[in-house]
Amino acid sequence: MMKIYADVLVITNCIINMIYLQTTAKLTHRRTGAVRLFLGSLFGGLLALLIAADGSSFIGAVIITVVKFTGIALTLLIGIKFKSIGSYFRCLAVFAAVRAAYTGLIIVYWQLSGSKRIYVRNYTTYFDISLLKLTTAVITAYILLSLYDMVVRHFRRKTDKYEAVFRSGDYQVRLPAVADSGNTLCDGFTGLPVVIFCCSDMYLHFGLDNFEHSALMGFRLTPYKTIDGQGLIAVTSKGDVTIYNEKGTERMIKCCVGIKPTDSRHSRAIFAPELLD
Repeated sequence: MMKIYADVLVITNCIINMIYLQTTAKLTHRRTGAVRLFLGSLFGGLLALLIAADGSSFIGAVIITVVKFTGIALTLLIGIKFKSIGSYFRCLAVFAAVRAAYTGLIIVYWQLSGSKRIYVRNYTTYFDISLLKLTTAVITAYILLSLYDMVVRHFRRKTDKYEAVFRSGDYQVRLPAVADSGNTLCDGFTGLPVVIFCCSDMYLHFGLDNFEHSALMGFRLTPYKTIDGQGLIAVTSKGDVTIYNEKGTERMIKCCVGIKPTDSRHSRAIFAPELLD
């Protein structure tokens, strides 16, 4: 039997699970913080120690299978934050596909590298290759999938058309909307994502050119960064936002609203794509 080093097993699987989580987050337009990413990767890496479990009996094999697949589901739950059960299970399907794709790429890389030693047990693979080679393999796969995601998002921005409607009492504004994965702005008080409305009429309607007046109206200044640039924006939890696509399908978004005056471009709204999940 091949000699397996526990430290190499855990470290390599931590790296692989980090790539799994980052790729899944990128493909599903989700945010993953450094702490959640670290904990999820660490949990996934430790899960590889199942390779040492005894699965020779039927009951043992069943227990290992349940623990492994439960662990995969928990790795995703730890590594990425979700707002609903539905969005979690949709992301879990992508996570499973990413794991399958990376596993295939790693095996191909292992074959091409000339090494003839590999050990698979209890749904865990131990490669007798250097940490550098394994890291190179998963990073290469990550870059390829990232390029694929960039191409998909590029064409999506050209084909998908949205409108955003803001309602607050009797006041209503309808603007063209853009799905921008770079809009990661969240309200510091409520923790809700922020949909940004670039509209001078809204800016003047709420008197946001006067800081004291805007504070009395329930607005607070928050740093932001989107495809339109960066700076400070007035954010409020007032009102409701509904997103419409070109087919007429609507989705009411649970969010805060950021309002800034229109610059050289036309008035529009900017929202994060994952708000539609």
